[in-house]
Amino acid sequence: MAINHVIIHEVKRDEDGEAVSENLRSTENNAVGLAGSLTDSLITLFSHSTLNIGEFAVDGDNSLIPPFEQGIKNHYQNLNCRDFVEMTRRMASRYAQIMRRPNLQSVKGGLLVFYEYESYGKTWLALAVLQRSEGYNASPTLELEPSQIIDINKLHLGAAINLTDWEEDLSNRYIKFKTGTAAEVRDYFEEYIGCQRDKQAAILETKNLKKAVQDYAQNSLNLSEVDTQQKIDDAHGFIKEKLQSGKEVKLSDLANRVFPESPDDFLTVARNTYDVGEEIAISNAELKKYLRISGKAGGVSISFDRNLLGSQVIYSDDCKLTFNEIPATLKAEITEELNSRRQSN
Repeated sequence: MAINHVIIHEVKRDEDGEAVSENLRSTENNAVGLAGSLTDSLITLFSHSTLNIGEFAVDGDNSLIPPFEQGIKNHYQNLNCRDFVEMTRRMASRYAQIMRRPNLQSVKGGLLVFYEYESYGKTWLALAVLQRSEGYNASPTLELEPSQIIDINKLHLGAAINLTDWEEDLSNRYIKFKTGTAAEVRDYFEEYIGCQRDKQAAILETKNLKKAVQDYAQNSLNLSEVDTQQKIDDAHGFIKEKLQSGKEVKLSDLANRVFPESPDDFLTVARNTYDVGEEIAISNAELKKYLRISGKAGGVSISFDRNLLGSQVIYSDDCKLTFNEIPATLKAEITEELNSRRQSN
């Protein structure tokens, strides 16, 4: 993984309603001189699974080319950028124009870090909007004095375009982006990038991943229902661990964790049968369904899949559960027990 180009422009206003200032570089920053930790931070900035995923579009029409995409088309050919400085200066100036709109007078802007990087054999173009934070530093005489710092790990707004997939038309889910929760910020930044989110991506991928784990455990490894559920629990634990640490959920890593004896065979099933990609978008609501609803008390132990609640399993307010279907083995065991009791009476 490496950074090929990087340049920092600044487009900001200090207070609401003030004029927008532009400070645009005329040369690239030195990518070779970046510290290793800074390079890693920039590359992993867009690895959070909670980012939105989508494609370029204008008002929901992906056949139209938004200005940001046009800028890429004008400067990239065969994954090579002919003038990174000129491209990013134009993009930064357009960002400033949008900020000057009457209805966006509270948007502060910040440092616009444009960079092209390589990751897992793909070329990416990223824009991270970062802000300065107030802090303190020690002077040569060890006196504390005010200082402004940039926390590279705190992404304010940003987008990363998988140029390889975009240029070669390998996918329609080639943009990762963070737009914030405020409607004003979300709308203007999504318009600026021209990105249309795939709202069902995380739900579908999380659901298909569970199906892949279940299918492989049951049909390839011939595991019991209990052992299969344990594999699903293992997958859930691995995903939660990644999400809590802010890391991307990768299919190959999950395969090595959940199926350490045969990760490649599982990958074949997940990719070919369930179309699960290497980088998995996670829906927390769908992830919760990996765990069964269960309880144990007073000699009674009950466990069932969450998706059965409301269909095969009905709960009433007087704390009663009704099972519309039960396993054949359970039915046979209950019947045998009742017959045994009748005979003994």
